[in-house]
Amino acid sequence: MSTPHLKVSPSGHYQYRFVVPESLREIVGKREIKKSLGKDRTQAIKMYAQVERETERLLKSAKAIAPTEAGERALIIRRMRQFGFTEKDIATLAGHSGGALSDRLDEGLSIFQDGLVNEYEDAEERGKSPAVSLEAIRAIGRKQLPKETYTVASALTHYLTMKATGVHARDLALTNRVNKVKERLIAVIGKHEITARPIEKLTRAEARKFRDALADEMAPPSVRRTIEIVSPAINKMIKEHDLDMKNPFAQLEIKGATNSRDARLPLSEDDMVALAPVMEKGDAALAGIWVVLRDTGARLGEVCNLRRMDVDETLGCIRIRPHGDHTLKTKNSERDVPLSPKALAVLKHLGADLAPEASLFKRYAGPRRSEGASAALMKRLRTVVTDTKKTIHSLRHRMKDLLRNTGCPESLAKEIMGHSEAGVAFNYGAGYALNVKRAALEKTW
Repeated sequence: MSTPHLKVSPSGHYQYRFVVPESLREIVGKREIKKSLGKDRTQAIKMYAQVERETERLLKSAKAIAPTEAGERALIIRRMRQFGFTEKDIATLAGHSGGALSDRLDEGLSIFQDGLVNEYEDAEERGKSPAVSLEAIRAIGRKQLPKETYTVASALTHYLTMKATGVHARDLALTNRVNKVKERLIAVIGKHEITARPIEKLTRAEARKFRDALADEMAPPSVRRTIEIVSPAINKMIKEHDLDMKNPFAQLEIKGATNSRDARLPLSEDDMVALAPVMEKGDAALAGIWVVLRDTGARLGEVCNLRRMDVDETLGCIRIRPHGDHTLKTKNSERDVPLSPKALAVLKHLGADLAPEASLFKRYAGPRRSEGASAALMKRLRTVVTDTKKTIHSLRHRMKDLLRNTGCPESLAKEIMGHSEAGVAFNYGAGYALNVKRAALEKTW
């Protein structure tokens, strides 16, 4: 097996290192993809193959979503390169607003413009649409590049760049999602309209057409999630480039996609009694995750990525923090949450022989690996609870209801569960004391 990207650090650790092509760096969000593969060569080779496949998928998706040089400005720049203009010449022209240019560049532009004029006239004589408009040809005559064209495709690319986290698995998933959205837009609205036409020409009718096409293929919540990629992407492009337009996807009504109180139901006390023998036995890791989720209301990803050092045995709490490739959903997700006696005992047992930085749930720790825990727990849950509105995430809904029903103030409940708070004052101070949180949670245990 060829391993051209396998490197060994001075400390003897194997690493996967791949330099991202310059044309894709903005989309991928990094110059180089690096992944630690450990010190054992045999294991490193096994991991290398997996990381190589992930990298190939990431680059394939990035190439697919990378805007092909579209629009007259990009076309002119390509033609200039083919003609023999240097990158310095192009940069000079891009920033030129008047005044004299070098004789060489000035003469080259005149010849270049003559060629564009001949092509334009030839296309008209043959009854075909000219590749370059008169406006673009006149811009070259003024020693300027045509105005840059911002498209729906470039808005999606910009959105992807802004949302990139630097975590390989997360960015790969995001790239794939955005890429699929772009493909759907092209299929419904048209390739030229999405990749080459100025975004200012996008219409509300086209937005509705896209929404309706999605509605024929997927459930309303999925339609909403797709629109929630397109609309923010366009908003970011409008704001970034101060475009004079309204977002056609803004406040687009999606029938049946509103969040309702019964969209996902909390697990009842009868459910919890019936689930106890199933969820709290067998695989120690899954049983431990279940107990911590049940008694803290934390998110699955937050629990799966706990390290031994995140468990404060003295204070009896977990410290939910971002670390390494593990990120949190919001800024307010970073918090300390008291543990029930049973949850503390479970975590102490799991971490008994581990180093401080070691993961308590190694199998499920890391970007997107909590999905494996979710699938495994759901298999257990479905042997008892068949209502499709009840899932592992229903534990979080259950805790929210328990806190509400025991008289816990809303702001305290939000801090315990890591919800965002709209009020500015929420972000001031150290927050509620741990003993106050414990008193509220004890009423739910």
